[in-house]
Amino acid sequence: MMATIDELRQEPHWSYSALNTYLNVCQLQYFYRYVEQPEIERTSVCLPFGKAFHAALTAQAWECLMGSSLTREEIVNLFAESFKIETEATPNLVYKEGENFDSMIALATRMLDAALANWSDFYTIKGVAQAFKIDVPGLKKPLIGEWDFLVQDGRDVCIVDWKTSASRWPAGKADRDLQATVFSYAYEKLNGTKPLFRFDVITKAKNPVCETHYTSRDETAFQRFESLAVRVQDAVDKGVFLPNETSFACAECPYRERCKSWHSTLVYSPSTKRLNQDGRSSECRVKPASDSYSAR
Repeated sequence: MMATIDELRQEPHWSYSALNTYLNVCQLQYFYRYVEQPEIERTSVCLPFGKAFHAALTAQAWECLMGSSLTREEIVNLFAESFKIETEATPNLVYKEGENFDSMIALATRMLDAALANWSDFYTIKGVAQAFKIDVPGLKKPLIGEWDFLVQDGRDVCIVDWKTSASRWPAGKADRDLQATVFSYAYEKLNGTKPLFRFDVITKAKNPVCETHYTSRDETAFQRFESLAVRVQDAVDKGVFLPNETSFACAECPYRERCKSWHSTLVYSPSTKRLNQDGRSSECRVKPASDSYSAR
């Protein structure tokens, strides 16, 4: 029996989240999150919100797999329970102006209505919350992840990934998305066939919508991913961790204050896994890295 994603995270690994943080978010945030792991300064409410939203849809998927279905009230209650647990466990939680616990429950209720309106009773479900672990040529650690939802879509298996988003996705975003590449690559390696990939994107709005974005990947995309992954590993091993001064993630970065002094910590020590101020050595006890949720 395949291990759960939480079990796989206990061992050294690579993940889509780690690779994406380094390539598309900020190299310095990667260093703080996966290498040094200092205390988190702030956590946007978007993180526990996304986890709870994902948990509610996953529960519905499991019920459908067993030939049943949850009521709207049950799904909303599951979200509320999960959101309460997640917010209480989240360090230094930050709401945006005008937001609070109750307003987020109300928003989630509208968003769940949109997601469920897009739900098909005719899904042939192949898997729910299915973890994977594969070896990638050149990587020293395995690549792990979890497919949200696997369904039969005509002749093809389709990986479905749920996303919450502040706005609608622009045309072509799904075709450029690294997660679709990584997850499709893993499926092909384990099953010998290339899947379809579908993002169900639910907007955080007064009147939310759920938009479906299909995409797929070919062998060229997989070869490009292998090269990218190995080059990220090489850069990390060499201690290349530069801040992205124009990243979309700056406003909600959990290490924002720490980042302001990055220029005084220029020397990276592989032995201590730390950027050492003024060249002085310092100790750093490295903890097992855990990946954050993507919908996540």
